[in-house]
Amino acid sequence: MAKRSLIFYASLTGNTEKVATTFEAVFCRNGWQCDRVKIRKTADDILRPKFNPAEYDFVCVGSGIRSHLPYNEVLNVLRRFRLGTDPRHALRWRDETIPYIDEPLPPTPPPWRDPRLVAHHRKIVLGPDSPSAVVFVTYSGYEFGPREAEPALSLLELEIEHLGFRCVGRFCCPGRFLDDPTPLAYHGDIRGRPDHTDLVQAERFLEERLRLFDRPDR
Repeated sequence: MAKRSLIFYASLTGNTEKVATTFEAVFCRNGWQCDRVKIRKTADDILRPKFNPAEYDFVCVGSGIRSHLPYNEVLNVLRRFRLGTDPRHALRWRDETIPYIDEPLPPTPPPWRDPRLVAHHRKIVLGPDSPSAVVFVTYSGYEFGPREAEPALSLLELEIEHLGFRCVGRFCCPGRFLDDPTPLAYHGDIRGRPDHTDLVQAERFLEERLRLFDRPDR
């Protein structure tokens, strides 16, 4: 039976989507079954996702970056799977909501408020037998370059490991944000990025992780 992989991501300008399609090609070239899903700001995508990460051997989660963090829609899909319920239940305890979802919030209390489900909070131990994951972002990094991708990568890694996946790598590369050469910025002119070199690096990154996945002692 073919190994199963999942790529889900959010991309507003197409930068992150270029990396996602590159990853998809790598999986297919290596004989994996691969499902690629673009997350949009809709109730169906976030509250009723048509996939379940638990059914896959390898998951890739990606996003563009806004204010140093991943896009809200990707985070809320991850929360949906982690919490097993509408993520707005958790957000309301922080006086937050999801403004682009106008469906009424179901009255069912979040599971961690039910004393019978205290086991929802537990120590998570990840090991070589855990399914694998990688996280990826594209960023502008005008001031500090790759450092500006670190908060988003760390948050995506934490969320996917809450789902029982061992994160085996992070990938980031610059992506166009402004139609301006910005010569004084960290990376200079990034209007054409991710470019061919970036995508070749993305291929090599994932190829190496798949080789590690197939090692008998992983």
